[in-house]
Amino acid sequence: MTGRRVGRRGVLRVPTRLLAVAATGLVAVSGSLAGCAPRPRGESPLRVTTSPAGPDTRLTLYAASHLEINARVAPALELRNHTVIRFRSDRLTADSAYFAGPPSALLVGRHDEVHGTLRASVCEVGARVCRSLVVEI
Repeated sequence: MTGRRVGRRGVLRVPTRLLAVAATGLVAVSGSLAGCAPRPRGESPLRVTTSPAGPDTRLTLYAASHLEINARVAPALELRNHTVIRFRSDRLTADSAYFAGPPSALLVGRHDEVHGTLRASVCEVGARVCRSLVVEI
C-alpha cells in the first residue's frame, strides 16, 4: 500500500470557507451548551460605589440585574497597594447562599474612587451554578 500525499508536505488542505462554516457552527453549539443568556448591553456585571462613612469611605458592591452575588465566597477587592478588602452583609437569602442586599466594606480614609481587582462569585438569577468573575475597577 502506498502512502498518498495530500497537498504540500503531506498536509490535508481544507477550503477556508469550509473552516469558517465549521468554526461558526462550533461557536454556536458551544454557546448554547454553556447556557449563555443575552446580556443587557452596556451593563457591567459588577460595580462598586463609594460613599462617606464618617472619616472613612463605604464601598458598596452591586451586581447586574441578571446576577446574584454568592455569599459563601466573600467578594474581595485587591487595591493597587495589595491591600485586600472583603465585602460583607448581614442580609442573606434564607439558604445563606446569596446576599439579599448589596454587600459593603469600609475603607480607611476618604476616597472618591477606588482602583483595583475585584473578585467575586456570581450566579445567574435562578441558576444553581456560580462562576468566578475578575473585574478591574
